[in-house]
Amino acid sequence: MKTDILSRYGLNKNDIAVYDALLRIGRSKTGLIIRETRIVSSRVYESLRILVGRGLVSYQARNNIKYYQAESPDQLIEEASKGVNDLKDLAKDIANFPIAIPSRNDINIYEGRHGFKMATTQHVERLKKGEDLCIITFSHRIYTGGKGARELRSFFTETDKPMISKDVGARMIADRGMQKTMKKERIDASIYDLRYLPSGYFGPCAVDISKTEVLLLVWGDSPIAFSIKNPTIVASFQKNFNFLWEMAKKK
Repeated sequence: MKTDILSRYGLNKNDIAVYDALLRIGRSKTGLIIRETRIVSSRVYESLRILVGRGLVSYQARNNIKYYQAESPDQLIEEASKGVNDLKDLAKDIANFPIAIPSRNDINIYEGRHGFKMATTQHVERLKKGEDLCIITFSHRIYTGGKGARELRSFFTETDKPMISKDVGARMIADRGMQKTMKKERIDASIYDLRYLPSGYFGPCAVDISKTEVLLLVWGDSPIAFSIKNPTIVASFQKNFNFLWEMAKKK
């Protein structure tokens, strides 16, 4: 794979070597990456920090140890004004590379605005046609008036489109301030069955629950998303959602 094209997008030789190693060896601790690349540990850590920030690497934490995994360069495709076709070819190569993407981690962490958007986009892409989604929204204050609110609202308006095309519906629990906003701004609010809880229940975290995944979304100066694919945890979140759903009011 032509991973050297990543040098066009601000990555140095060490960054590319670390990314290339992760593609070959799969999910790994830093020690194996250091041995594979033969780069000193301080520079490997710096490259991992950069790659996570650019959306090329995600990580999972187990017992305070991070396991890193290469991701498709979708974020760079979005950012780039030149060489888009080359990056799309690389993304296809990675998607078909048997070692680069083994069975997905139970838990993945996506940092930054681009990581946040990547996690949400992938979550919607994995929904099956006709599937129902359960959502606990951000607070109305975060969604409409917090720092970066316009960007957040614009992004979630776009996620309605693939949901509509897949005939996906959603039960959504929100605070009452979201009622007018949903009707005014969302493409087709009819895909959402809305119920409301008092505003004090909500904060900077939103929860999306599908049949196979729980996505925890935290907005702010440094957004972060946690993807959890564990049947027991999904069932637990679903049970909690159903409890809140019965408490919530339609009007």
